[in-house]
Amino acid sequence: MPRVRVVALLVVVSTGLLAAQQAPTFRSGTHTVSVYTTVLDNSGRLVPNLTKDDFEVFDNDAPQPIRVFDNTVRPITVVMMLDRSGSMRPNFDLEQRAAVQFVANLLPNDKARVGSFSTHIQIDPEGFTSNQDDLIRILYEELQDPGPTPLWRATSAAMTALARQDDRRVVLVLTDGFDNPMEITSTSFEQVRDRSEAEEIMVYGIGLADDCGTPVTGALAGLTGPVFQTQRGGIIRRPGRTVPEPPAGGGRGRHGGFPQFGDGGPCTETKPDPHLRELAASSGGGYFELMATDDLGSTFTQVANELHHQYLLGFTAARLDGQVHRLTVRLRTPDLVARARKSYVAPTWR
Repeated sequence: MPRVRVVALLVVVSTGLLAAQQAPTFRSGTHTVSVYTTVLDNSGRLVPNLTKDDFEVFDNDAPQPIRVFDNTVRPITVVMMLDRSGSMRPNFDLEQRAAVQFVANLLPNDKARVGSFSTHIQIDPEGFTSNQDDLIRILYEELQDPGPTPLWRATSAAMTALARQDDRRVVLVLTDGFDNPMEITSTSFEQVRDRSEAEEIMVYGIGLADDCGTPVTGALAGLTGPVFQTQRGGIIRRPGRTVPEPPAGGGRGRHGGFPQFGDGGPCTETKPDPHLRELAASSGGGYFELMATDDLGSTFTQVANELHHQYLLGFTAARLDGQVHRLTVRLRTPDLVARARKSYVAPTWR
């Protein structure tokens, strides 16, 4: 080849490489935001037969075309976390029977693990299973003895267990108390809420509230008037009766002190951590608060039924900016309520 042609060829190749290096890189990609939605009427009954035209979806208040719509029964992957704190001990049998009822309502394509939290966090079996017999055996043989209440660390551990699972991922938590771990530093509610938002994990909460207790006998019966003792050992009063003052700076009990004392009014019931309700609402799950005398088993059945009759709505994210976006699902039909997650984290451009 003549030298002049070689030089010309090198110039062309060099120019082409330089142009390729200087040309802007265009990245394209889309992301479908999946929004699982429960619809209830004004009496709390499920409404399973709506169409796509019944829904409106808003991303940061901007309406979005619904690209995906599915109202068929879709499988769930769930970790059921059961509170085994000392305050729950009188209700262990109730908790166990209700959890068995939830397992009995799982469908063949559903997968589950059973967790309990007390002195440590325990989730069985090692992997997710659809075998109801195995799950029921765990409920009868593997749940922990009484201990503290590491509520948020347990919820976070359940989310970690779901990390590699596909499709709809759910944490179902039953508790009667506030977060009360043994550790000085532990997982916070804010950390759990942020994980739920970023990892798109739905949380259902069942809170077991405490009543005013049962009449006291023995040494405490010498106090003025009828005094009642809660299941947690705290002392409360009926109107016009005297009781010991709560210790300064708090004391025993899952709330960091004795139950509330009124100014001569009726005793105050204790309730589970209100953050559990907040977490369930923000993640698109549900929250139910019951007394021990209520039918806990039917509530677990209701949770399973809701999960099997959720709508899947999907839209294409307008901006892949790595930011948190507000989500709103509305219904065009009056007197119906939609429950769905309140936000999502948009991925960045790929």
